[in-house]
Amino acid sequence: MIDVKAADRELQTYIRPQTFPVAIRMLRPGEPIPEKARRPARDFKKLSMNCQVIDMARRYGWMIALTREDHICSLGIAALGFEKPTHLHNSGTLCEGMYTETKEAGRRSEAAVDKFAPGEYYALLVAPLDRATFEPHVVCIYANPAQVMRLTQAALWKRGGKLASAFGGRIDCSEIIVTTMRTDRPQVILPCSGDRIFGQTQDHEMAFTIPWAQMEEILEGLRGTHAGGIRYPITQFMEYEAKLPARYMEANRVWDVEHGKTAYTNRDRVVAAYRRSFADRIPVYPIVASFAGTLDGLSIEAYCTDVQRAIKAMMNYYERYQPDVVLAYNDLAKEAEAFGCHVKYSDYVVPSIDRHVLHEDKAKLAKLAIPDPYKTARLPSFLEQCEALVKAKPPTAIGAVAVGPWTIAMLLRNPETMLLDTFEDPQFIHDLMRVTTDFCKTWGDAIVKTGIGLSFSEPTASISLISPDNYRDFVAPYHKDLVDHFKAKKVGVTTHICGTTYPIFEDVIQCGFTTFSFDLDQQADPKLHVDQLQRFVEVSRGRAVAIGNVDATTFEKTTKEAMSAEVKRCVDAAARHSGFILSTSCEIPPRSDPEAVRWFMDAAHEYGRSDRIFDGA
Repeated sequence: MIDVKAADRELQTYIRPQTFPVAIRMLRPGEPIPEKARRPARDFKKLSMNCQVIDMARRYGWMIALTREDHICSLGIAALGFEKPTHLHNSGTLCEGMYTETKEAGRRSEAAVDKFAPGEYYALLVAPLDRATFEPHVVCIYANPAQVMRLTQAALWKRGGKLASAFGGRIDCSEIIVTTMRTDRPQVILPCSGDRIFGQTQDHEMAFTIPWAQMEEILEGLRGTHAGGIRYPITQFMEYEAKLPARYMEANRVWDVEHGKTAYTNRDRVVAAYRRSFADRIPVYPIVASFAGTLDGLSIEAYCTDVQRAIKAMMNYYERYQPDVVLAYNDLAKEAEAFGCHVKYSDYVVPSIDRHVLHEDKAKLAKLAIPDPYKTARLPSFLEQCEALVKAKPPTAIGAVAVGPWTIAMLLRNPETMLLDTFEDPQFIHDLMRVTTDFCKTWGDAIVKTGIGLSFSEPTASISLISPDNYRDFVAPYHKDLVDHFKAKKVGVTTHICGTTYPIFEDVIQCGFTTFSFDLDQQADPKLHVDQLQRFVEVSRGRAVAIGNVDATTFEKTTKEAMSAEVKRCVDAAARHSGFILSTSCEIPPRSDPEAVRWFMDAAHEYGRSDRIFDGA
């Protein structure tokens, strides 16, 4: 038979418990208590209990003997047979209201507790296993669940099958001692409330008991399963490639680019901005619509109405300038046109609405049909343009520019008339916004199905045109409704608002837009001018990606030096914070100077380099 010290050494080797394994022996009447055993009443001048002395043995390394005279816990006293159970035990009274709802349920719980016969034993003797001067009946090991699992596996090494244990959530000293001795089988122990309160057993701990007669079998099982590859500490699978945070991987990507192993795509730079990280430079693109057409020799009307030529023009523009974002974008009148408004085309400026379907009679709203994205006016052609850009697979981010509900509403009604409605008939505005918002959901769903990114342009939501209170009352609730609709589908939404917007930055962010593209401050008094890009960075604190805001009006006539200065202003204001895409303050004019666009891109590529921004290179 193995001795206690050898058994302890092997348990330490294979299980590594945090506290000492405890040797437990029940002493029959006439069996002497070892002289060196501490006695709680005599030596501590305090009464104790089963779980306490086991805890002292496993933590302090003491040998302790507990008799009836040392004992205070009526539950443990009855379980070990130091006294006959009282009517309070047998009636379920000690359980009722604490562990069971009724006395009847309490009686069943008490009856389930294994007990020694009264007088069968007179003392509980415990000691750390390697210091025990006696042969134990039971060895109890407090351990974490993984260690208990290893002991369970060892117990089944020779026998197979499953290990049966029962749990009552109370009086675990009975399960540790009485059940193990009566069944002569190892037990998995779920420490009870008393063990945790008075025995100081921790939340992460369980226990496992081994009849001493089976110790050699358990140790053989530990050796066998260990040799078979089952170990403690648990062997972790390490032959994998970790998926690290995106920012960590971006650092590796930078090195790979520097060493010529790979290169950043245009899209990579945009993705880095959305991850609030950095690529080799900031992402950049001008907001381009009809300019792509005029660059290809098309009239503005031809670009906006001939989808095949528009697709070709946009791809030619991409090949020429290599922007990091390419847009499916023709004009901001197509949605209102689909509701019945009339579009006016020009050779020099973007298309506009010159006949508003609700201008003369707002009662027509009740009969206004929601346009079908797949059938009405130029909407199907725009979807075709989106699909073609996605199919072309340029190595860029690709987005579609639709018109938002407030601007559609203004174009249906007429901007000046609708501003009067904010005072004279606010309910009409809400009714109209409900219609246009519902349309934007349907329209946006159709756009998203093409696989392209989604943006709603709201030029007339500008604080240059309406007040901040107007935005909060008439626009923000519908913006939030629109954003929530797409957020539920895991689609982020961008918005662009022209003119002065800094008074509503927080409102726009609270609507949930993932990205905000904004213009220059349009206040006439230079003393009141606000750098909106710098202000947005301060307000947003990374909650939304910023797009902007090189002055788009200068692209028809500027100098290389002036363009570089504008680019530097924007980069200095926002680039160090990431979550930033350099762009223009609005759509560049259809007749922009192609060289100005080149100057813009070149300045961005040079001044927007990450090594220059952070290292001063």
